[in-house]
Amino acid sequence: MESKEAKNSTGTKTLADKAFYYGLNAAIGVYRSQEERLRKRVEKGVVTKYDDQLAQFQGGEMELLTERNYEKALRNLWKAEVVAPYLGLKDASRADTNAAKNGTVVAAPPKGKKKAQSDEPAQVTEIKDLVEVVTSEEVRREFEEGYTPEQRNAVLEIMSLLGHGEAYALYTSATLLPMLSGTGSKLGMSMQVLEEAKHFVVLREMLNTLDHIRPLRTSARMLFENIARQKYYNKLFGMNVVLESAATNLFSHFEKFPGLRHIMRAFHMDESRHVAFPQTYAKLGNIPEEVTNSPRYQFARLQMILPALPLFFDYKPYFDAIDVNVYHFWGRFLSKVTRGAENARMPLPQPRKVILQNANNFFNNYVRVFEPERWQGYEDYTLLKEGDISVDMAEREKDVYGRDLFDGIGLGLQGKAPGRLGRPRGERSTAQA
Repeated sequence: MESKEAKNSTGTKTLADKAFYYGLNAAIGVYRSQEERLRKRVEKGVVTKYDDQLAQFQGGEMELLTERNYEKALRNLWKAEVVAPYLGLKDASRADTNAAKNGTVVAAPPKGKKKAQSDEPAQVTEIKDLVEVVTSEEVRREFEEGYTPEQRNAVLEIMSLLGHGEAYALYTSATLLPMLSGTGSKLGMSMQVLEEAKHFVVLREMLNTLDHIRPLRTSARMLFENIARQKYYNKLFGMNVVLESAATNLFSHFEKFPGLRHIMRAFHMDESRHVAFPQTYAKLGNIPEEVTNSPRYQFARLQMILPALPLFFDYKPYFDAIDVNVYHFWGRFLSKVTRGAENARMPLPQPRKVILQNANNFFNNYVRVFEPERWQGYEDYTLLKEGDISVDMAEREKDVYGRDLFDGIGLGLQGKAPGRLGRPRGERSTAQA
């Protein structure tokens, strides 16, 4: 027979679950009821002059400038240290070198060198070659055959989020350039501006070839605009810690997906350098003590990532449709952001372990209360296990974030392994949106 203490404990737990269930539902309801008003407010004060319906900046495409200036300049953007080591130039990071060893060449091959075969990973950074790959019949066929209609829609929504994010990264990194101190930092950020432009144009062409790039949800528009309007150190945090951590997460989670696999590893390599930028900048003494320790700065950084909560709910149905474990995705994102923030001497108001523990508690409670059929005991959703992503990506992320990145919150949990990162192509989803 159940003891009185056990009954009381069960009753308390039920009340807590009910409070969590109805409280969260109420909060989501308030957001949904105000979403249109929030969207209008964001659109009224857009600082980027970026149209997410057309996926272009104010002023139209101006294709002639792209062709005559941007593409020609990009042909000279290559890592000589990897492609032509005999020149003696030192312009490649450790991530570049590791990537080259694992088959992802970081630049267009010099004249006379044989081009990569079509079944190899994307081998070049020159925009015309990349666009040729992502708009090819092979990619279109892979995409059509690899997913159900519901899954195709979900992939397009998530990849559109990434594509628009690259447009904002282009704008934000360009506006950071005049603020940074030192020649090396300006050269490094100049490289980032070019790489963000490459990512934006290639992803946009790919999405418009597969179907069409989808507009941003309100939460994502708020997140991106909030970061774009920040000043100096906060903008550097929002750009290179928050947005780039999200980008590395997306590129690694989707590296083997049909139709996407050709560019994921090469773009992940670029983003890993961008994540490392503020960490090196901090090591050189460019982050003032006030920026590190002031509660004002710390809470400003926290406010920048708060729209990620409604964004989680806005995009969760799409992750569910393709069987990507959304809790692991966002748990790993927070793990990277908190570690990147500490390494860049721009921490959040609470210590990293506390933030990750709170996030894990939230995700576990959410699964247990809202999706009891998936609940199999407490799980560390911030844990990235060896083998979850390819070797070269894992090595780059350990180089950037720290060798213990795969350790999770360090609770010594003996729970089940994380869910699959994605379903084999063609298999239908049974998950509920």
